[in-house]
Amino acid sequence: MRRDERDPPAFDRREVVIPPDRSQALGPGWPEGLVVVRRGTLEVLTADGGHARFAAGSVLAFSKALVPAIRGGDGKPAVLVVVSRRCPAPRTAEDAEDGDRVRGR
Repeated sequence: MRRDERDPPAFDRREVVIPPDRSQALGPGWPEGLVVVRRGTLEVLTADGGHARFAAGSVLAFSKALVPAIRGGDGKPAVLVVVSRRCPAPRTAEDAEDGDRVRGR
């Protein structure tokens, strides 16, 4: 995965290449966020043994708990762009706006 330096500071954008010949588990290292199929076909394997296919241009958001693995379809790699939020900096009471309170500070 690689990050594009032109992205706004609140977001990470990573390009991920998923090979067609083996499933890739969505473990702890997988970034959560919007997934755009940039090229190829993405095959999403579900926890109940089913699968769904998504062509280039598809935009997805899925839970790692419900989607244990993915793989490229049609015998070609799938190129994905994953856009996710960066962890926000901790807020202080001085940062609170419009009556928004920060507890425990």
